[in-house]
Amino acid sequence: MSRARAGSVAPLLRVSVAYVAFFGAVGASWPYLPVYYRGLGLSLGTIGALAAASAAVQLLAAPAWGALADRFSRTRLTLPAATLVGVAGALLLANARDLPAIAAGVLVLAAGLAGVGPVLDARAIETLGADRIRYGQVRAIGSVAFVAVAWSVGLLIDRLEVGSLFLVYLPALLLTAAVSATLVRRPTTRAVGVARGTLGLIRSPGMRLFMVGTFLVWTALVAANAFYSIRVTALGGAAQTVGLAWAVGAAVEVPVMWFYPRIAARYGTGRPLVVGAVLFAVRAAVAAAATDPFLLVAIAPIEGMAFGLFYVGGVTFVAERAPSGLNATAQGVLTAVAGLAAIVGSAGGGVVAGVLEIEGLFAVSAAVGTLAAVVIALAVRGAALRTGAAPGRTPIEFLREEIHP
Repeated sequence: MSRARAGSVAPLLRVSVAYVAFFGAVGASWPYLPVYYRGLGLSLGTIGALAAASAAVQLLAAPAWGALADRFSRTRLTLPAATLVGVAGALLLANARDLPAIAAGVLVLAAGLAGVGPVLDARAIETLGADRIRYGQVRAIGSVAFVAVAWSVGLLIDRLEVGSLFLVYLPALLLTAAVSATLVRRPTTRAVGVARGTLGLIRSPGMRLFMVGTFLVWTALVAANAFYSIRVTALGGAAQTVGLAWAVGAAVEVPVMWFYPRIAARYGTGRPLVVGAVLFAVRAAVAAAATDPFLLVAIAPIEGMAFGLFYVGGVTFVAERAPSGLNATAQGVLTAVAGLAAIVGSAGGGVVAGVLEIEGLFAVSAAVGTLAAVVIALAVRGAALRTGAAPGRTPIEFLREEIHP
């Protein structure tokens, strides 16, 4: 291997290891924290309120971490600093036994982790440079780690107890901090200031409608996912079954993300976004009718395919429109939209689940997801018209064409 080639591989390898560590941490926590809260005696409404409060912190913290990373474009410390704040929150949460202590842990954890995802994505795109369409392949490595850890932690919890998730969660976060401190920065000259660049991004063609559609997609998904693990256990599934449901979904993400460059080359970036939104709605609709925990496992691939298409497509969509030198800020804005959706989805999901039970919540999520798919189709259609595509189609006609070429 030539020296130049080796020099380009080494930074990308470090980014890949950072994704493995971070999404290993996510795999240890995301499927099981709702069950952990339930085990501490919290009601469904309280769990939803905690998720909403966490999302509110994310809404503010994600753009702030992104702007900080872009403002100090030569330092490597922003990403490990965000991760270490998350470690502090996880330590608080692991030792909390009453609601005030639990809430403190949740909020500190959210403040830190809000900066890890978008800044790590920005570092990956920065490392890839002109080859950023391959972002999905790097991100797929994180999904592999999620699958392995989610399944393994389920087995660990069945042997011990649900609090044992922190035995994996905390070391994985610490490894993320250590590896992220080694990531090479390749700063670019900012064309505009952070505030002006953010406004320019939001005002770019199709972006506002895309953000509305993204908000609706994540709102419906968060509302369903917040209570998915609880529904699996309520139907008689063990912790291992919970881990299996999430691991299967994440396993399907891997090939979708890996082959995203080919998908985008053939169908463009618009059609995968629309299909992803539709698949989220389909999964919620089927979950609403489920009466067996293994049916919830069986439909997990739908969510995995949807997530792979929509998440990678969204990050790529925003990266293509980010002003020079403001990649982290742009990804922070996208994460903030997801944070706002998480507030509405978590709080609203808790209320709906309390009134209509969890299966009713899934039905509402399916309806909101369907509306979201139409809005995303409108955003994509607007972009197509700007590039000279034939006008005159209704949103429903365009949606049908996007799903059935």
